[in-house]
This record gives sequence, C-alpha cells and structure tokens, in this order.
Amino acid sequence: MKALRDRSMFRLLERLALRTWPAQLEQPCEGWILRASDGVTKRANSAWTIDGIEQWTENEKAIAVAEAFYRSHRLTPRFHISEASPSGLDEYLERRGYVKETPCLMMTTDVGQAIRRTEPVYGNSLRAVVQPSHDASWLGHFLALEGFTSELLEFYTNLFSRIEAPTVYDSIMDRDQCVGMGTAVAEDGWAGFINIVVHPQLRGQGIGKSIVHELARWSRDQGADRLYLQVIADNAPALRLYSGAGYEKLFAYHYRTKPMDNL
Repeated sequence: MKALRDRSMFRLLERLALRTWPAQLEQPCEGWILRASDGVTKRANSAWTIDGIEQWTENEKAIAVAEAFYRSHRLTPRFHISEASPSGLDEYLERRGYVKETPCLMMTTDVGQAIRRTEPVYGNSLRAVVQPSHDASWLGHFLALEGFTSELLEFYTNLFSRIEAPTVYDSIMDRDQCVGMGTAVAEDGWAGFINIVVHPQLRGQGIGKSIVHELARWSRDQGADRLYLQVIADNAPALRLYSGAGYEKLFAYHYRTKPMDNL
C-alpha cells in the first residue's frame, strides 16, 4: 500500500472516478473540469481541480471563470478538493469564504482480498442478478431503495448512459423484492464501485457484503486487480462494510462551496 501513497496515484484514481460519474456538461478550465448537471449531486456539479498546476498561485482568472460558469447555470460555485488538488487551493478558497462540505474518503483494496472476505451465504430466497446495462426495472428499484423521487429518473438514466467503460449493475433479490444494489465500472486494471445501497430495514444482515462480493467477482473477470470506492467520511455503517472487505483509506477529499450570501 505504501507505493500507492503518492500524488500520481491520487491523480490516477481521481481521473478514473471522474469517469464513473460523468456530468451532463463539462467545460475545461485551466486544467480543471467545470461540471454541471442541473444541480443534482455535488459530484456532478463541482469544479474538478486535479490536473493543472501542482502549487496554487492564486490564479484569479481560473476562479473567476469557474464562478461565472456556475452562476450562468444558476448553480452555487463549488470545488472538489482532494490531496491531488494544487497545494494551497483549499486554504485560498477558505480565505475567500468558501465553506468546507461533505468530507469523503477514497478507499482501495485488492480484488482477491475483497472476494475472500465477502463470501456470501445466500438463503433460500436470496439471489444475485448481474446485468451489463441498466434498464427501467433496475432504475426503478434503485430510486426506491435510495428514497429518491421519480423526478430523478431522467438524471440517473442519462448519467449511467454516459459511462463509457465496461459497467455492471448488480441486484440482490429476495424473491421478487430488490433488497440491495450496486454498480461497478472497470478501467485500466481498476474497478470503481458506486451506488451501493441496501434496503434500510434490512441493513446489517450481510446484503452489503453480497453486493461487494458480486461486484468484485465481476471486476476480476474484467481484468481488474485493484478496487476503489468513495464514501462519506462519517458513514459508519458503510465504513464497517468496506473495512471488512479489506478496503483502506488512500486519501481524503471534500467540497468547498460559496455561501449564497457571498454570491
């Protein structure tokens, strides 16, 4: 793991993760990517600040372009800041009044370890369904498990359709009821897991482990030997699940958001 802990590896994983959540609109800016998707999710509506300069030199032009971009789309200016971002950018945005939001972790593990540590024990009524694309049924189950309204159907339909790398959509079914879901995207020997969700009344019963197991097996078959995922830092149940599967923190990231009264 020590060899992974450098900025070049952080940048690689940031680039891979960027492609698992492609925004509706992406505009280059000084080596960054400005992302907008009608305000749905911070990830798809924030400036990705990974490529470009190593050390922040108070490039007012880049900040001005980014702020103008978000104002033009009636969105709050927001920056994705990680340990791969230019050194000093986070502190600069803080001085400008940007508020730190949603601390998250990038975690990684070995695919073989994840498979071994999540071997599922399916009951008589549980089964895994693995499919290469999303369809209306999968999307309907996903929205229901996440507690999202049907208004987000178009957003997620388009989001998943924009993913270019090989992708799998996993469901854990209890007879005709979907009790857990997850997605994996494989690229360049890595696979990223997104959208892992378990029925809120059935958490802690091993369904999450089953999802990770099925996604890891698929990832191995795609030639991936390493796995990564992004998780909110204070999501204790998710951290227990991923740590149990062998995931370890590689680096942290968060968002810097300009308060409305500073616009």
